[in-house]
Amino acid sequence: MAGGVAMWPAVVPTVVGLALLLFLVPHSRCLSPEGYGENKFRDAQMLQDKGHLKEHVKELSEDDINNMTPAEREFHFFKSHDSDKDHYLDGLEIMAAVSHNSDYDSFRRPAPEGETAEQERDRTDREHQERMTVFTGLVDKILSEDDTNNDGMISYIEYVISRRREPGT
Repeated sequence: MAGGVAMWPAVVPTVVGLALLLFLVPHSRCLSPEGYGENKFRDAQMLQDKGHLKEHVKELSEDDINNMTPAEREFHFFKSHDSDKDHYLDGLEIMAAVSHNSDYDSFRRPAPEGETAEQERDRTDREHQERMTVFTGLVDKILSEDDTNNDGMISYIEYVISRRREPGT
């Protein structure tokens, strides 16, 4: 009896506190504008993208997605990017989520006339490096702002709390 029963007094305040926090932290109506320096997990347009959700969650019909609440779409966004199904988003899963929703063309530059194969390879390598620098910066920003227990991953609870924060906090 000592193991399970004695633990309840310590667990109940934590569970109650977490439940209160989820209901008391205000929802943000005006989220951060698009930009690579912003926390993409606070970008409502990205998280509410019905087309993106349909790509990832094949078992849901278009009507199912259209009838979801914003909170339900955000849950499916999180769940669909948890590729290893461990209930956390690690850096690679976060990168996949934000890079999938980004405009790759903004990193591409037109090929100069007379560009050799070697020059093309160098140019595309630079563009790839620029893309990776931006995306790792986005992942670092998300983790630094939203990974409250500093374990290098975002739990669903951390994700929900982050979504309810006001911009700039």
